[in-house]
Amino acid sequence: MRTLQGKLFRYCTIAACAVVVANGCMLDRRVIYSPGILVPGQYCPGDMLTASYDFLRYSGGTCTPRTGAPLECNTNAPTVTMTSTPALFPPTTLQSYQNSVSFTASGDRIDVGFVYGTGSVFIPPSTLLLNVRDHTETATRIIGNIDSTLPHLGNCARGFAVPTYAPVLVPTGASPNLGLTRVCNPASNTVSVRVTLGGGATGETFAAALAPGECLDTSAPGVPAFAAAARIIEVAPVGLMCGPGGDGTVEPQPGAPPLSTQVSQACR
Repeated sequence: MRTLQGKLFRYCTIAACAVVVANGCMLDRRVIYSPGILVPGQYCPGDMLTASYDFLRYSGGTCTPRTGAPLECNTNAPTVTMTSTPALFPPTTLQSYQNSVSFTASGDRIDVGFVYGTGSVFIPPSTLLLNVRDHTETATRIIGNIDSTLPHLGNCARGFAVPTYAPVLVPTGASPNLGLTRVCNPASNTVSVRVTLGGGATGETFAAALAPGECLDTSAPGVPAFAAAARIIEVAPVGLMCGPGGDGTVEPQPGAPPLSTQVSQACR
């Protein structure tokens, strides 16, 4: 009985597949071309965002008209419409293979729609893009803190038993309007450190001693306002040694123990 049921199931499956093929209901496995982008993907209010599209990246970056058709790069260029929700820039329609619109971010979420007005795009002399599809790109406001661990490169120089550590840059990739809210000496450092915040527009610096696991709140009383805009963090450990041979008596020189700082950033 089970064998009969199994055969019946297979026959039904084959019949169903035949119907799908006969009716053309097959998966579209062609490459989808949707060249629009919106950057950055996260922002602080007041950041500049850019919506752009570039069909020429599929043709080596150029459009070369064929002999006898000097204007075909103009006549074949697609007509693209870009819109935003909320309306942070007026609906923009352009006939070109590549273009962009920059605007100021606002609100918690921004959707930019790209409408290409065609399902295919020809780029002379020989690139034909099929399956061009309209789409929407989204960017969102940074909410809360972004936490990062910043390793400091250590050095045990010949003749010195105390290691030195290189300063690090505060991350700025997510938004130029991020500010420091907290700087921590993680417990994993095991020693106290002296951190110095600097590199901001004012050129001033602020230093503080932090025990293992202790954090500096940049909004705390006594901390100057420019500390939140610092772009460089220097660190000097207290009581950390290079180990045996750090005084130059052993070759090769020992490596500096690992040391890091942790930072939290939020929109200013």
